[in-house]
Amino acid sequence: MDNRYDNDSDYDSMIETVEDWNDADMERKKEAASYMDGSAQPELTEKDILGDMFDDWDDDLELEEEEGEAKDEAEPELEPESKDACVELTVQDDKMAAMIFVSEPEGNGQDVTRQMILDALNKKGIVYGVDSKRINEIVEKKAYRQMFQIAEGKPPIDGKNGRIKDYFPRKRELKFAQTGNGGIDFKTMNLIHNVKKGDVVCEISMPEEPLDGIDVFGRPAPGKRGKMPPIPQGRNIVYSEKKDKLLTGCEGNLTFRNGRFHVENVYEVAGNVDNSVGNINFTGSVYIHGDVFEGYSVKAKGDITVVGMVEGAELIAGGDILLHKGMRGMKTGILKSGGNVTGKFLEDCTIYAKGNVEAEYIINSQVSCEKDVILAGKKGAFIGGRCAVCNTMRVKVVGAMSHVPTEVILGVTPELLDRMEQTKQELAEVTKKLIDCKKDMDYLTAKQQAGTITEKQKHSLNDLKIREPVNKMMLKQLRKRLAEMNQRIQEVGKSRLVADIVHEGTVIRIGNAALTIKRQEECCSFYLVNGEIQKGMR
Repeated sequence: MDNRYDNDSDYDSMIETVEDWNDADMERKKEAASYMDGSAQPELTEKDILGDMFDDWDDDLELEEEEGEAKDEAEPELEPESKDACVELTVQDDKMAAMIFVSEPEGNGQDVTRQMILDALNKKGIVYGVDSKRINEIVEKKAYRQMFQIAEGKPPIDGKNGRIKDYFPRKRELKFAQTGNGGIDFKTMNLIHNVKKGDVVCEISMPEEPLDGIDVFGRPAPGKRGKMPPIPQGRNIVYSEKKDKLLTGCEGNLTFRNGRFHVENVYEVAGNVDNSVGNINFTGSVYIHGDVFEGYSVKAKGDITVVGMVEGAELIAGGDILLHKGMRGMKTGILKSGGNVTGKFLEDCTIYAKGNVEAEYIINSQVSCEKDVILAGKKGAFIGGRCAVCNTMRVKVVGAMSHVPTEVILGVTPELLDRMEQTKQELAEVTKKLIDCKKDMDYLTAKQQAGTITEKQKHSLNDLKIREPVNKMMLKQLRKRLAEMNQRIQEVGKSRLVADIVHEGTVIRIGNAALTIKRQEECCSFYLVNGEIQKGMR
């Protein structure tokens, strides 16, 4: 054995492996050696067998080394592998842009060409928005290992959201009015937004349709449709005919709450009408749960209802006035109603009513009533002041034992007389206009027939032809109104004062006749007969 196995550990390991062979294998090897030369061979020792094995292995190893060296000498050295330029494409997630990255060729590989890029795009399916200029630049400049955008899609355009354009504020703002001298009226806060039926509350702009785009694969990219904000339609709010506006459905107070506009035809005051509320001017009805303090005014086209007390304030209603308690007017209070006035008591105030006036008692007040005055209840008295009533006045007591100045006027009211006078003046003015119009028309018509009328005169003639029927209609209406008022005055004989007691000193007027009560009258009625005031039993 040579020094190739002088490493004791390797040799010992090999020996241990060989020792593991079983005895049967050793015997077969000895018999084979004896059989080869046909004679009995000397017995081989274990060392002889191992030595021969190791020699065979050495020979094999030497042979392999020689064959390897011969092979190395025979094979020529290989050249580096050639590889063409490589085009890589990536597409953004939204498919609206494609990026290109070109790797340089290896060895004798081909540089990038336009056709390479086009083939890569075609294979990827990118057909829209390809940048030909960028392709030429990459090819000409051999722009390797750089990232470029090679294609760009057409992004969609989302539709615009719908819009609501308000014509009234959604938030109630305190805004004081100004007085004539430049000061501030702290009682007028403008907290009510009065509206008429058909007023425009807001305009509605519907969402716009989107414009679709195209991605780099040539496929449509849909845009998002605009959203519509909530329509603020509440109670008594209606759509216009074209559905592009919200209109008020009735007259009243426009409010905004819970995201919607509403028209309230009844304006409610939870507490008192004082400096926290200010003056009220409302196109509907007003309902006040508390009191109305001195110096404030409440105006409504509808009814006015006050649960509490009314002090020296002004209440003007197109409908009825209902006072659950009453009014202490402090000589400044005013109640003016297009309908009835009803209260438990009315003191030191001025009252105008086109309907009836009903209360338990009225003291030191000026009353003008175009229908009936009815004072009933425990007192049922009219004491002090003046009461003008067109029809009938029914009371328990008129005047007082203290001779407080008390006057009753039957058949007519000062307001009715004032309206009669005003109607007469309007009638005279319209009559004069109609006469002048007729004269001018006759003159211009004659010129037109003669062929001498100018263009300006033709326009004037046409204008007169329009104004004439209008004046005739106004004249007819004024005459009818005046006739109705004259009829009421002529029927003054139908008026009555019916009372349980009429105290001494009370003055009664019916038409042009007047009567001063000289002594207390009981269970009586007063009316006009043949121009004189007569007394009868009730």
